[in-house]
Amino acid sequence: MSSWAARMHRRAATFSNVVTSCGHPSGPYPRRLEKVKFGVPLEEVCKNDIPGPLLVLILKLNKEAPYRKDVFRAPGHQGAMKKLTHFLQTGRLLNMDNFSVYTIASVLKKFLRKIPGGIFGKEVELQFFHIIDMTDVQAQRDEIHRLIASLPVYTQRLLVLLFGTFRVIASNSERAGTGMTSEALGVSVAPSFFHTCVSDGKTAKMEDVIRFKVC
Repeated sequence: MSSWAARMHRRAATFSNVVTSCGHPSGPYPRRLEKVKFGVPLEEVCKNDIPGPLLVLILKLNKEAPYRKDVFRAPGHQGAMKKLTHFLQTGRLLNMDNFSVYTIASVLKKFLRKIPGGIFGKEVELQFFHIIDMTDVQAQRDEIHRLIASLPVYTQRLLVLLFGTFRVIASNSERAGTGMTSEALGVSVAPSFFHTCVSDGKTAKMEDVIRFKVC
């Protein structure tokens, strides 16, 4: 595990103690957490690093989602989604255990979908789509590596957390019988990631996923 990943896990453990404290922490924890802003550029969300509550959200999915059916495909509870989104945006303490993985996954997709231009930005998205049309697999991988390495560090770190979570969900899909294969995940999360890859901006189709899938 890299030094950054180790620090993130320690940081998440600390924040996890706070966000599961039901609003009355017994230790010297803050009564307000970092705010997770929706609908603003990623650089405003991650001024110092990935906000602790967002980090806990993703790591909770990483731990629990691989064993739940249709995570990222089945919708979360609307009322719970509004409540969780409000808590994140205001930096209020909350008990994360009160929210299902479906609600958390839906809120995470909403967060990504609200980033102006998407997590990559329109220009980088178009470069990705150009790279995917390349026939030389090694050159394709090199170009993707170059492109990701050119992104801001906070974007790279967020992508590591997200794609690591997607990978563990997909790799467990058959054994756990969740139905969340890499293709199913692609259909479910593509509109939240790639704002320009789906014509209507709302619904991804299997042919979109196959077209943009990178081996």
